[in-house]
Amino acid sequence: MFSISRHRRESRLSIPGAVLIALFSPPVSAELAIPAWDFEPGLSLRLFYDDNVRLSSENPQGSFGGIAEAYGLLSHTSEISEISIRAAVDSSYYADVTELDSTDGALDIIYAYRMDRVELGLEAGFVYDSTLTSEEETTGLVQLNKRRSLFEIRPSMEYEVSERARVGAEVLLQDVSYEDVQDIVLSNYQFLRFGLNGHYDLSERTALIGRAIYDRYDAEQNADQSETYGAEVGFRYRVSERMVISGLAGGRSASATSDSPTQAGSGRSTGPIFEFGLERDYEIGSISLGLQRSLLPSGRGTLLDTTRANLVIARPITERATARLRASVFRNRNPGGEVSLNDRDFFLISPGVRWRLAESTWVDLSYRFRMQSREVLDTDAESNAVFLGLSHDWAAR
Repeated sequence: MFSISRHRRESRLSIPGAVLIALFSPPVSAELAIPAWDFEPGLSLRLFYDDNVRLSSENPQGSFGGIAEAYGLLSHTSEISEISIRAAVDSSYYADVTELDSTDGALDIIYAYRMDRVELGLEAGFVYDSTLTSEEETTGLVQLNKRRSLFEIRPSMEYEVSERARVGAEVLLQDVSYEDVQDIVLSNYQFLRFGLNGHYDLSERTALIGRAIYDRYDAEQNADQSETYGAEVGFRYRVSERMVISGLAGGRSASATSDSPTQAGSGRSTGPIFEFGLERDYEIGSISLGLQRSLLPSGRGTLLDTTRANLVIARPITERATARLRASVFRNRNPGGEVSLNDRDFFLISPGVRWRLAESTWVDLSYRFRMQSREVLDTDAESNAVFLGLSHDWAAR
């Protein structure tokens, strides 16, 4: 079920990606054999009703259903390193639209190794999921249930120049493939990002930050390639012990070429990029707000100029009950600004309440509203869903 077709062509990013990974991957320490590990398993069950499970503008289909998820976190920490491994499997069942039933899985590994002035890191992950959820942030093509496989690796390095200054480098390599890609309007792709960043503390509360990036995107089915250069500068300010705000702004330049028989040619575009964030922690609860504009890789055979905003709030309302709110907005456009089927706006809001039955057992009740609009087609789609869930986390052992 998790295998990848042997007939996929070799990635054009494999050679430079392997070189960069070899340069930045941290050494594997013998201390990992020490059996001081913590294991935290968990289980959740959710029932739901969604009046438009495909988020379709025509002939919406509603369905009752259920989602079962099992997960586990294995972690190890020492004075100079830490590692965590998280695995999860979830199965979704739709009573009235059985062709949407699916079983998804994910594996994430995070490793950090600290030396005198240097910190090395490595993040790696594999996700096997459905286009019903994977395309929500970029293409919006969530009407079909096709399998998606995502491999990702992210080595990084940070060097402490002085007590106030730090510099770092990071590489991100992604490989994404879809089931029956020749029969759908999506494309397999590879994405490479190389970034340099700097951090300078002006005071205990204020820091200057900056970064420069290089991206390369290769789509297989459309024979499209693009390269992007970008730079941002900004700040990070600690308002209090529990509140931090940050902001980055700059510009990017992207060039794209296509060997597709129907759309051969090349072009260049420029535009702004930015990222702003606010994090506020309470003794119980938190608020997280983010606003970002960047070029994101997508399964449509092109990068998408994406503006997105996210809000997450968790606040207690009684000793056992916690109110939650999650909201997201996405606006996708072609990098050059030309009108196309990629133009779309997406909005999601999900308020809910979590009730603690016992120390590690919760009941969740939530509502979710989704809306998607495509300007070229002049179509809108809306979805209303209600969820009731039960979850339990076993104590670390």
